[in-house]
Amino acid sequence: MTVKNTQEYRIPYLGLKAGNHFYEFQLTEEFFDSFELSEINKADIKADVSLEKQSTMMIIEFVVAGTVASQCDHCGDDLLLHIKTTQQIIVKFGDQTSDSDDDILVLGPNEHEIDLVQYLYEYAHLALPARHVHGNESDCNADALKRLAQYKVDQTANTQWATLKNLNYEDPEDNEFFDEEE
Repeated sequence: MTVKNTQEYRIPYLGLKAGNHFYEFQLTEEFFDSFELSEINKADIKADVSLEKQSTMMIIEFVVAGTVASQCDHCGDDLLLHIKTTQQIIVKFGDQTSDSDDDILVLGPNEHEIDLVQYLYEYAHLALPARHVHGNESDCNADALKRLAQYKVDQTANTQWATLKNLNYEDPEDNEFFDEEE
């Protein structure tokens, strides 16, 4: 992670009073360009973060929503994906800093702020759908769909595997060679 200025994504918690605190972050291409392997290039994402500070722990809830520019996996045209996710982490105080569990962060006595950069990055990526496609096929590029139709494989065609369906299969239980009574 090589985010240039992470200070704006850090929350100092030592001076916070017990109760709820709210923060808002804008995640744009500048934010995602700071990461080497980011799947998101152009984006307009708003992250609403609520931090509930208690005496022994903090609960941080992230609501990440917005739009991400992508390409349609089906036709290759530009596409705007709408994303939204709600995630939560629990922050406990311990002897040393540790984040071995995905949902629980333990902060040591030397810590005084929480850096949200990695969480914001990961939650935005987790909100992306597995397939980037237009909502309606009619929105896809018609020329690309025609070209794809030329290369479509006919599933009903007789292939080398179709002859296997015609083999005469005998159930081993009906076969005398498999009788266990000898």
